[in-house]
Formats: sequence, structure tokens, C-alpha cells
Amino acid sequence: MVAQSPDVVSTVPGGALLDPVWIAARIDAMSHTWGTDVPRVAGTLWWCMVASTLVDQIAVAYAAGTPAPVAALGEFDCVVRPDGGVEHARFRRVPVDRNGRSVRSDVGGETGAAAADEVATALRDTLTAVISQVAAVSGAGIPALWAVVADAIGNRALDAGSPDAAIRLAADVGARLPTPRFVTVAGRTFVRRASCCLVYETPGGQMCTSCPKRSPADRADRLAAAARTRI
Repeated sequence: MVAQSPDVVSTVPGGALLDPVWIAARIDAMSHTWGTDVPRVAGTLWWCMVASTLVDQIAVAYAAGTPAPVAALGEFDCVVRPDGGVEHARFRRVPVDRNGRSVRSDVGGETGAAAADEVATALRDTLTAVISQVAAVSGAGIPALWAVVADAIGNRALDAGSPDAAIRLAADVGARLPTPRFVTVAGRTFVRRASCCLVYETPGGQMCTSCPKRSPADRADRLAAAARTRI
């Protein structure tokens, strides 16, 4: 999906992600940006951006071995763009120990396990609640929206240099979240996507290089070409 970068215009509490009227307005804005009148398409494109925003800092923390933020709906704000997309999430806290020190979620022992559980539970609960609203508003399938999350986690962890972090985070979240998958082509590692952003259904849109709807041979050829251009 081609990234866009309009100016940021507003900040709203994370709880707005449970408001169907607010979600519908953001998806409508996305519809105008991409020139589509199909809510399922605009909703999926919107969710691709929101999902990536929600998991980005957590996946990076898992990859770096630093404290991961708590993504409970009451614990962050969303920075929203004119096209309806969520530009950034401002999380308010990370798990702390009894002395008020932030705790990494990847360390051993009871304290580290508790931190990992708090981070994963908050993310799981938020994703479960928001996905149900996005599905109801847009008509997109719930399994498809969970697949978007898995690919977002995979991409953010891969960007951070640790595909294994994506697998660990997905396992901690559990529930209906698929395990992120990866494939190495021409010496480069890519996310083996389970989701489709549906950008090819917008006017003038084309399938992404790694789109799962491409034939395996076509996708492998295109990934190989992409790998060569990055060397």
C-alpha cells in the first residue's frame, strides 16, 4: 500500500476507536482520499494504518528488549490525519515493578512475566474490541482484520531487525491473532503476508508486491526484484 503523509490535525483519546460514528467518519474520509465508495475497501485500508500504529511501539520494544507500552484504550491518545488515518499513538505508561521502575516484557522471572502479561492482555483486549467495531462499520471480515494485525506486527518487528520478536509478541497476544510468517528471497527477508489491504480495488490501484492474492510464482519474482533493488 502506498503511504500517504497529510498534515496531522487532531488528537483524540483511544476510546474513540470504540465509537462507531467516529469510525464511520474516519472511514468515509479514507474513502474520499482513495476514491472508493466501497466501505469494506476503505475500512480495510484505514485498519491497516490503525493496526500498524497500535502495534508499532510494542513490536519495536519486543525487538529491542525495552519496556513495551500498555495499549489499554484508556492509556493512549490517537493523532489523526485529515484523511482519517491514525498517524501515531501516544501511550502513557509501561509496566513498572514495586519500586516504580519500568519493566521489560522479555526478561525472566515473575516480574518480567507479569509485565509481558499486562502488555499482551491490554493489546489483545484493545484489538478485540476495536476490530469488532471496524467490522461492523465497514463490513470487513473479522478474521481478515486480525490477519492485518499479524502482518503489521511482522513488518514492524522486521523493520526493527527481529522477526522473532513478532512471533513472540503474537504468541503472547494469542486469541485470534495469526502467527506472523516470513520468507527469505534473494537474501532478503519479507513478511509472508496473510492479509490484503485491498488497495488494488481502488481506482488506479494495483496489488502490492507481496500481496497474498498474487500467484506464488509472480510474488516470488517480484520479491526477488525488490530484494535486488535494496542491495
